[in-house]
Amino acid sequence: MPMHNPDKYTINEIAGFIRRGQMTSVSLVEHYLDQIETGNSRVNAVCASAPRETLLSLARAADLEAARGQLRGPLHGVPITIKDVCHVAGYRMSRGIAELQSEPSIRDATVVGRLKAAGAIIMGITNVPELCMAFETDNFLYGLTRNPHSLERSAGGSSGGEAAAIAAGFSPSGLASDACGSIRLPAHFNGICGLKLTQGRVPLTGQFPNERSGLFHITSAFGALGRYVDDIDTFGKLLSGPDGQDPDTVEVPFYRAKPLGELRVATYWEPGSVMVSDAVRSVIEDVTKVLEPAVARICPDQPKGMKEAADVLWRIFITGGDSGRGWKAMFAAMGKDQFTPALGRLIEFAQENEMSVDEVRRDWIMIDTFRYHLAAFFDRYDALITPVYTEVAFSHGESMENPSQYVFVFPFSLSGSPAVVVPAGTDPVTGLPIGVQIVGPHWHENQLLDLARLIERQLGGWQRAALQ
Repeated sequence: MPMHNPDKYTINEIAGFIRRGQMTSVSLVEHYLDQIETGNSRVNAVCASAPRETLLSLARAADLEAARGQLRGPLHGVPITIKDVCHVAGYRMSRGIAELQSEPSIRDATVVGRLKAAGAIIMGITNVPELCMAFETDNFLYGLTRNPHSLERSAGGSSGGEAAAIAAGFSPSGLASDACGSIRLPAHFNGICGLKLTQGRVPLTGQFPNERSGLFHITSAFGALGRYVDDIDTFGKLLSGPDGQDPDTVEVPFYRAKPLGELRVATYWEPGSVMVSDAVRSVIEDVTKVLEPAVARICPDQPKGMKEAADVLWRIFITGGDSGRGWKAMFAAMGKDQFTPALGRLIEFAQENEMSVDEVRRDWIMIDTFRYHLAAFFDRYDALITPVYTEVAFSHGESMENPSQYVFVFPFSLSGSPAVVVPAGTDPVTGLPIGVQIVGPHWHENQLLDLARLIERQLGGWQRAALQ
């Protein structure tokens, strides 16, 4: 164990200890590798790691540089992990599919390169569902990832491996991605913080296996998972900005947050199509009580068209509207004909969904209409607080039983909105964590992070999973 218990400190504080010689990168890397060695066989979150001596050599070099005052960046010597979704030099990436597993990558995705340039040490990559196309993490290559709070429960997906690794104390923070809730759902299920940045803030250059991901390029965003709000804030700033390669990334500043006392906040937890659990509703009520004396106004309200937006994401982007022909052709090109139950069920849903040209046109108009309504909503409010999911983490194999339960995350993938998830309570029966989602207008991540920090301070925040 390092001189200071890293679980108690943000990655900024850990980096400060390294800079001042109060903690070594070697002790940190040894600590996290020991945690992985002890617990990963039960959780199965980290699916590949560099040799121990290779990582310790990088850590020793970082400590020598720190002693000489030669710091690479704000994460100098801090070990982190990366979701198996983009190129990481030296690793065989797979996106959860054996048929796609590559030779070791010879380059880094832009976001990975930026984290390395900031001084971070990449300890390993974390597990994902097949093609990252499920809300639970399982594949034939690496197997099932379990929730460290309860091994019988799912870690979520598609960033389930990354979230489980952080919750179990295998890593202090990591790179993740979100196209349909893939950061937000695992953050909620595993009791950690998640940040989905505004669509277009972070370049997608270096995605694996393809630079462009078809329709999903419109909803995909890199982001961060971490123990503390400060962790995801730090990551978000480091990842952002154009790289001259992804034409959809723009240079927009992180707008200064208003004082909390000036904020107008809406809450929304009754979509009508599904019911949230008593425990989830109670957590929303607790968050409301915490914010009432701190903000200018907080009241129930909702953007127009939430359910319709969720339905469009499901019909157009996830199931495809073509009776599954697109999925079938893609998997045939890979030579893949066996699927995990979650992906198999998704393909069945796709086969049941055939849309006419008029129906597709209607849905594309709905995308624009929802974004218009959402912009009007955020003219009246500075933030919207919702559940992430209707319940705590489901059991393995249940992710596709009722897709309407994703009604709180799907709309904000469609809109490209920034969103933060922060732990805010637990279920009194199961003890499982419950997070809340905070959504705001494009480019206003700082506003959402400030609200998340207040909730974190008042309601306890991250608690490391107690692996038995």
